[in-house]
Amino acid sequence: MQNRKITVIGSYNTDLTVTAPHLPADGESIIGSALEYNPGGKGSNQAVAAHKAGADVTLLAKLGRDSMSKTGLDLYEKIGLDTSHIVYDDKNNTGTALIEVDGRSGENRIIVIPGSNMNITKEDVLSVSERIKDSDILLIQLEINEDAIKEAVRTAKEYGTKIVLNPAPYSDLALDLIKDVDYITPNETEAAFISGVRVDGAENAPAAAEKMLSMGAKNVIITLGSHGSYYKGESGEIIMPTRKVKRVDTTGAGDAYNGAFCCALSEGKSVYDAMRFADAFASISVTRKGAASSMPTREEALEFMNS
Repeated sequence: MQNRKITVIGSYNTDLTVTAPHLPADGESIIGSALEYNPGGKGSNQAVAAHKAGADVTLLAKLGRDSMSKTGLDLYEKIGLDTSHIVYDDKNNTGTALIEVDGRSGENRIIVIPGSNMNITKEDVLSVSERIKDSDILLIQLEINEDAIKEAVRTAKEYGTKIVLNPAPYSDLALDLIKDVDYITPNETEAAFISGVRVDGAENAPAAAEKMLSMGAKNVIITLGSHGSYYKGESGEIIMPTRKVKRVDTTGAGDAYNGAFCCALSEGKSVYDAMRFADAFASISVTRKGAASSMPTREEALEFMNS
């Protein structure tokens, strides 16, 4: 087995979720039924997933020096995720997402305040350059500032570390980076933005992937929700169906998939086996509430995959 070292550079948000009988109209005050504080952010979620899947994970995220950071730090301590490369912002607050949920319909409204996520400096990235060098994979998303992402990609390329880009939330930066990364892992919506091909399930996924390959991508994985995932690239073509499960909350399913996929890939698994493990990991996550809190253990994923 090869090393299982993964460096994740990305975002952390504390999610404040308020549930109420209905979403208030302009100027309306209503009584809510619940308030929850949960750790979130795509970078943090994917780092937690990779860690729980069995990888040795280094997470570079930037937090504010405020009470909101405690939610994430408490989670990392609980699961044993190394926090020695968490950095702090003296000017900006910890990233926060304010989520209003209609208790009857499940509809929601979300306001994200990126805060310290948009202030990761070149020096912050260089502080983990040795970890990137020693890692099998650098896993990045698009939820932090562009100059930090570009510096991370440059550093990984310099050291020959594989780069996996989850282009979420979508920005045009994905078009610039597609030729520089080893794997790009969009969902259906992101794949459509990048390729210009509408993706709705597995039917149009090959055309979208082919377009991305023509744009310089080496390997493309499109996650298709309940339709599984689709791969096209250096290892050929793979259609990975997903098992039917009772879905409770799909929040963070893509993050679960990306973290688990990178873990398996770093172990020297084939793309097929890495996709199969990632699908099992994500399938379990959607049967539970929350994002980071829904991530299963490696043992649970292996049992599910082999059952």
